[in-house]
Amino acid sequence: MHLSLPIDRVKSTVDSFLETLFMATADSGSSYVQILLSAASMLLVFVSAILLAHRNDLGWWTLILSVFVGPMISALQYDLLGLIYAIPLLLLPIFGLWRFSQFKLNGKFTREVTKTPVTLWSAVGMVVGLILLVALRFGPFLFNSGFLTATPEVWVMYFADAAIFASFVMIARGVREGWLLLAVAAIADLVVYFLISPMLGMLGLYVFIALAGAYGYFLWRGLPAQAAEPVQVELDEEEQALQKAKQATLDKVNAKTEK
Repeated sequence: MHLSLPIDRVKSTVDSFLETLFMATADSGSSYVQILLSAASMLLVFVSAILLAHRNDLGWWTLILSVFVGPMISALQYDLLGLIYAIPLLLLPIFGLWRFSQFKLNGKFTREVTKTPVTLWSAVGMVVGLILLVALRFGPFLFNSGFLTATPEVWVMYFADAAIFASFVMIARGVREGWLLLAVAAIADLVVYFLISPMLGMLGLYVFIALAGAYGYFLWRGLPAQAAEPVQVELDEEEQALQKAKQATLDKVNAKTEK
């Protein structure tokens, strides 16, 4: 009896804490687990962003873990069709890990990242990638017109969630503007959660992610630009002949001068 009282108090405190932060309690079943998984995933995204702002390779492993903790586990536990979205999402940090490895290693985990400018094709590719990720997020609903009934808030949330992870593709390539995309996507999610379900825990996480995006953008301001590849201009036969003739003339003049 003496033990049950402290346990009840702890459970009551935890329930109160969770209800305050995430509007859920341990008795709310699967929704409680999904909310905590989503929160843990976003927390890992924040940690990943901080690490990558310092060009640390460990950030990619943290981002891979965030996909496992969030979309992957949710799909495996509740709906295997969610793997249609989770697996491609997992490929993004894996690509980032590979792409970051192309930069020179400075120390144990830090990379010497060079700044890459945004091009028209990279911007178009990002837009197409976001559309594909959102389409995969809808899954089977894309084929039975179920997505047409989605509210504007759902559309914004799906695009914002996709942009949070897709922004790391830009970061992996050394595109500084990827940090701005991360910050904007986090703010969009923040607004949606504030309007439809103001969970203080999720709101706080998205605030931190937005700040991490701004922090990364600030830290990367001094990155060196990507070195341009030397362009070798091949001279045609006439130009080569003219150069040889000029050189021969100069040699003769120099020889006469020496005499």
